[in-house]
Amino acid sequence: MNLRVVSDSSRSKNVSGKVLVVDDDAMQVEEIVDFLNDHDIPAIGESNPEAAVAIIDRERPALLVIDVNMPTIDGVRVTQVLRALNYNGVILLISGDLDAVRRAHEAGPEVFAVLTKPIPLPALERYARAVLARDVH
Repeated sequence: MNLRVVSDSSRSKNVSGKVLVVDDDAMQVEEIVDFLNDHDIPAIGESNPEAAVAIIDRERPALLVIDVNMPTIDGVRVTQVLRALNYNGVILLISGDLDAVRRAHEAGPEVFAVLTKPIPLPALERYARAVLARDVH
């Protein structure tokens, strides 16, 4: 799968005060987004990684929570595309596959952390609050 990077270089590269959750498991996305929104953390979700890249370029979420293993493009590849878009938000990779977590670490994407699934939602809430507080001040 090839993704074309189309970005208006004159666009501000600042991040917004929200979280984007990307996982091909739509139920997982909904669960995480609902949890974050219920805890007053602005979050949106997307189950299509290609569509997520366009959302990231447009919305500039402060925190990106993205699955490593997805059928069309994996989370590590998305992080590589984001470099070309000058995305400067925080990236948190997630995976239920320990081998995928290991491969993600070996690939060396510029990410904050790689967490195993199921992700502990209270820990994610703390990460999100810390990231959003950093971007507000």
